[in-house]
Amino acid sequence: MLAQFVIGFLTAFFYLIALFYSIQDLDSIFAETSTFPLAYIYRQATGSDGGAVGLLVVTFLPTFLSCIGCYLTAGRTFWTLSRDNATPFADFFTQIHPIFHNPFNATVLCGVICTVMGCIYVGSAVAFNAFVGSFIILSTLSYLCAILPHLLSRRANVTRGWFWMSGATGYIVNTISCLYIVAFLVIFCFPYSAPFDIAVMNWSSLITGGCSLFVLGFWFWRQSEYEGPKLVVLDDAVLAKDAL
Repeated sequence: MLAQFVIGFLTAFFYLIALFYSIQDLDSIFAETSTFPLAYIYRQATGSDGGAVGLLVVTFLPTFLSCIGCYLTAGRTFWTLSRDNATPFADFFTQIHPIFHNPFNATVLCGVICTVMGCIYVGSAVAFNAFVGSFIILSTLSYLCAILPHLLSRRANVTRGWFWMSGATGYIVNTISCLYIVAFLVIFCFPYSAPFDIAVMNWSSLITGGCSLFVLGFWFWRQSEYEGPKLVVLDDAVLAKDAL
């Protein structure tokens, strides 16, 4: 895992350096109305539309493959929550398809949600940007929800792993992480530019607050039925071996 972070950081760092030096007219990129400025940067770097399209294809292919992986991961994550009885209609979404041998129902639901999100962009770019921004805020809050209780409980309820920081180091790192997350969330909710109006207003805080209230209400409603993570064996051969 550490090697992946190092390789990703180095490759992205040198890619950004090359990208910045390829920009010849920054004002024209800001003036374009397209939501994909990378295409205009590639066109300035290559000097032709064909070269820009070729580089975009190189960018699109790994992005497409990554989207498939993220999409499948989302379906299996929702299936995992359904196994713990933490979602609506848990009995339906926890089922494994008898032919495809995967959480088909949960995966289809994630596909429907992604399609609806795409339709939001067609209707209103401001609303779509608010949903995208709220995802970043919610995912960052998930780290805070994991680190802050760990810190307040004096790090007594988590089993020590390979990356455990003993002594004061762990408390310092956890405290800095929480403070950084809080500062980041406040700054990320600022409007995009001044003067403020509906077109440049940042509605991510509204979406985040609404989703948080919904999740909180759902938790109070279903907390008595929540079962928690449990081991599920899907291989009949493993079951037969354990029986022997």
